[in-house]
Amino acid sequence: MKTKTTFFSFLLFVLFLTTATSTAPDSSHTENTKDCACEIYVPNVFSPNGDTKNDVFKAIPGTSCSLTQFSLKVFDRFGALVFESSSADEGWDGFYKGQRAPQATYVYVVQYELADDSKKLPKVASGGLALIR
Repeated sequence: MKTKTTFFSFLLFVLFLTTATSTAPDSSHTENTKDCACEIYVPNVFSPNGDTKNDVFKAIPGTSCSLTQFSLKVFDRFGALVFESSSADEGWDGFYKGQRAPQATYVYVVQYELADDSKKLPKVASGGLALIR
């Protein structure tokens, strides 16, 4: 009679979660745009190919939005900043350091403050952006 021996190996993982809170009155805070009355439209794809259709990537505030602060940043997949603007009227044309940026997926971060927000808390919108040539 043959016998079969089976060995089981178990690894034990212990996870510690530490949280910190701040009671400082000047600590920074942001609010997600899902709770915001002012909607900012941010496309997830653009094609800077010179056909005058979707050639510039912009975050577009709604018509009812009055902004006091605005910042748009675009990063490549390695985290390098490829575009930055402090004006909602200015957008990324798909160039980086004077060269056409490669067709790829990028990440954008939009931060803004509303003029009628009494708390003056910055709002944040972020996501993926596909550059198609």
